[in-house]
Amino acid sequence: MSLDLTIIGIVFALILLLIFFSAVVLYLSFRIKETFRKETRKGFTIVKIGFLIGILFLAGGIFYFFANSLGNATGPNQTPPPSNPYLSLTMSYPSSVTFNTLCTVNFTVINPTSAIAHGATIQANTLFADFAIQASTHEVVGNVITIGDVPPGTTIVSLELSTPSKPGTVTDTVNLQFQEMTAPVTQEITISVSGGPTPAPSPPPSPTPNPVLNFTVSYPPSATINSTITMSFTIRNPTIVTAHGATIESDLLFTNFAIVSSTREIIGNVLNVGDVPPGTTIISLTLASPKRPGTVTASVSLLFQEMTAPVTQQVTISVRGGQ
Repeated sequence: MSLDLTIIGIVFALILLLIFFSAVVLYLSFRIKETFRKETRKGFTIVKIGFLIGILFLAGGIFYFFANSLGNATGPNQTPPPSNPYLSLTMSYPSSVTFNTLCTVNFTVINPTSAIAHGATIQANTLFADFAIQASTHEVVGNVITIGDVPPGTTIVSLELSTPSKPGTVTDTVNLQFQEMTAPVTQEITISVSGGPTPAPSPPPSPTPNPVLNFTVSYPPSATINSTITMSFTIRNPTIVTAHGATIESDLLFTNFAIVSSTREIIGNVLNVGDVPPGTTIISLTLASPKRPGTVTASVSLLFQEMTAPVTQQVTISVRGGQ
């Protein structure tokens, strides 16, 4: 509104100045004509020509001044108000699991705008009633995962869940909500729980002089070229001793899949985990798939100071062609 009033004021002032300028020019022209009407010498002719040229230069200067003023008022210096953020939600989870085991579910929240989304939460209806939460990268209260503010870019939420105690199929709708949303962002999740031997309760671990780590990798078995996937590494330390200086290394995996984001620092082909205390540690990565189809098979190794040998897992991902 203020910009419109500024433009109207400039145009109105320009009209008044043109009227005043035209009146002055007409008045001076008539006076010069009357004064020099009977004069035919070259000196008077030069004076009249110089007067007309001066009037033209003066008019050009006035128009240049107002053109600059109008350009500054409507130019690109006016900063547009920031747009409201919008978020997208994708999930990575195993399509089938065995009962009385553990599985990893990842939620990837992407904010492609330049504005921050505030008070984001992920809410499930029945998922957390069937799958008990063992570990999470964000706070979980009841059936709600509290994410908080989501800055521009990618935010990863990773959960380790214990599967139900009996076979079946679990289907649920997951909702992503935030303060600036116009409607919730929803995703369907379906996990088949198959039967298996019920593990006997294990005795409490006895103290050992050196820690022992278990290592599992969760990832989609296939991906499309020029897309992103979510991969998570779950490290379990069943002992009461902390493992020191842990790293995850893979040459072929990080050569074929470029790293987009990670919950831990990555230097070259080495992911720095650091010290691993007793319990479960989850690390999530967002990777960009290769630009051409094929099958990528790589070894991923977990190393730490107290190990007797690296803990290795094989990763095989089929990369399909896009549309």
